[in-house]
Amino acid sequence: MDRRRFLAGAGAMALASPACADDLPVPPSGEIAFKVLRNGSPIGEHHVSFTRSGDDLRVEINVALAVTLAGISVFSYTAQAVECWAGGAFQTLDSHVNHNGTPLEVHAQPIQGGYAIQSTKAGNYNYTDQPPMLPMTYWNKAMLNAMILNVETGRHYPAIVNSPGWNYLPTAEDGKLLAQRFDITGKLHLSLWYDQYNQWAGMEFHVDGDEMFQKYVAS
Repeated sequence: MDRRRFLAGAGAMALASPACADDLPVPPSGEIAFKVLRNGSPIGEHHVSFTRSGDDLRVEINVALAVTLAGISVFSYTAQAVECWAGGAFQTLDSHVNHNGTPLEVHAQPIQGGYAIQSTKAGNYNYTDQPPMLPMTYWNKAMLNAMILNVETGRHYPAIVNSPGWNYLPTAEDGKLLAQRFDITGKLHLSLWYDQYNQWAGMEFHVDGDEMFQKYVAS
């Protein structure tokens, strides 16, 4: 997802620490879901589900996007990823992406002082530097303070983050959601929104068009 730009709501820069167990922003419902729009038209959905077992947390991500023109598919994207956490610390990632017909995988396993990465695009390497590494799956705001692991390419990069403030986002249910925006630059060009509970609230990116994530909000 290198060329995409993502959104986050706006305000102060209070970013969570990457490894704090109790600060993981797991929603009470155990699920976050988004409708994805391209230039205002729906092109798919993005779902994140959370399963706790004691101190362990399993996070499953499923994305399916498709763009058609005159009934002909011009872009397709699917992603399935599983993250495992223990005691609030990130442990493993297994990601499988099909980007317009190109299959890509990224796997992360803990090693002393960091993670061993295996990936289709970036190859295999170890990361044992600072800041700690976290996967680019958006639900965890602490990602903004981490070394971000791209779950499609296997590459990693730090974020340069600016927060313009708070604003209201449209939701998938024609409502409004107050959230803080974070604009990310550097190797990444993203914008992300998080609400007052630090839960992922919205996203926008640009790939030959304007894509926006509108959150489904449980009543």
